[in-house]
Amino acid sequence: MDRTTARPFRTRLARTLLAAAIAAAALPFAPPAAAAAAGASRPDAQEQTDACPWGYTSSATVFFGQDQADSGVPNRDLGDGCTIMDAIWAEAPFANHGSFLLTVTRLTGSIKRDGVITSPERVRILLAAARSDVGKRQPVTRTRAVPDGRIGLVLYTVRATMPAAPEATLAALAGCGYRNAEPSGGVNNFYGRTAAQLAPLVARAGLTVPSIGVGLGDLENNLDGVIADAQAFGARYVRISGSGSWDLDDYSRLAATLNTVGARLNQAGITVAYHNHGFEFTEQDGVRGYDVLARETDPNLVAMELDLYWASSAGVDPVGLIQQYPGRFSLFHVKDMAADGSFADVGEGTIDFSRIFAYGGLAGVEYYLTENDNPRPEGVSSACDSYANLRALRY
Repeated sequence: MDRTTARPFRTRLARTLLAAAIAAAALPFAPPAAAAAAGASRPDAQEQTDACPWGYTSSATVFFGQDQADSGVPNRDLGDGCTIMDAIWAEAPFANHGSFLLTVTRLTGSIKRDGVITSPERVRILLAAARSDVGKRQPVTRTRAVPDGRIGLVLYTVRATMPAAPEATLAALAGCGYRNAEPSGGVNNFYGRTAAQLAPLVARAGLTVPSIGVGLGDLENNLDGVIADAQAFGARYVRISGSGSWDLDDYSRLAATLNTVGARLNQAGITVAYHNHGFEFTEQDGVRGYDVLARETDPNLVAMELDLYWASSAGVDPVGLIQQYPGRFSLFHVKDMAADGSFADVGEGTIDFSRIFAYGGLAGVEYYLTENDNPRPEGVSSACDSYANLRALRY
């Protein structure tokens, strides 16, 4: 943005925030009803002072998305276990961006008077809110395409041929257009090879590796090995998945683990990401495990790899998740769903990817990784069909 355009923008922003502050000045702050209800949903809620037991972590910042939408202001506790972010998002969904700004203006005014934040911190939060896309409708224009350099394949799709014929498989994928791949496995074991053995084969095929999949046990017990493998591939993300047997406390413990290892990985230039299935969206005492993970992990340390098929299969709207957790979804697993609920090649099923991709900026997505858990007639041809369909998609 040059100076001639920046000055009018700042002027309009100042007027918007001033008008919002004037309109909200007379509105008192009250503890959000939704936040209070969240405390009552936990069995031992009456035995603790935390009114938001599954709320946003106070170790993170007030965050409405990446870059300038991250205020950098600590997400402080308001005195009852609820944080600034808990208070703001308890009033979601927002009808529009203006409604969101009014909410942030009113709440930050109240908590400033209570001494939770300073005047400069309030300004930083308001500016971050104004710069965000929260509450803004993102229409499908059919004029945009997914950048070719951001399309990749989850190699689970070609798991049948990768162990015996990795060179031929990778060459075929590159031949139909792929530029990126996400291998899955464990420390020192990716389709029967170590990362040091497989990485040169991937590079010779002309593919890069933005992300690798490992097991949770690797993160907990062999973090040095995870870092070494990620660096061997040149990966910037390491992702793990969860378990359908977990309760909410398990998700909370995982969030703490991801924050801890995320800080260590961050020092190595790597971000840990959580990949969902469908079970995370099952409510337990009115709370979803996915929400515990999203709220209790630090967005500056932990990303989410949103599997569009599994979210949709659980009846969850991916756009709704993006609106609820802006800036958290660095990676998409782009998987399609057939009419009978089974897997389909991308673009040949029922998921409206155009509508989802229109919110890519709000999501913070960097890579669109296609996948088919049950490819037909076999992995390479299925993957190539998905690539061609995704390249042709306009949103």
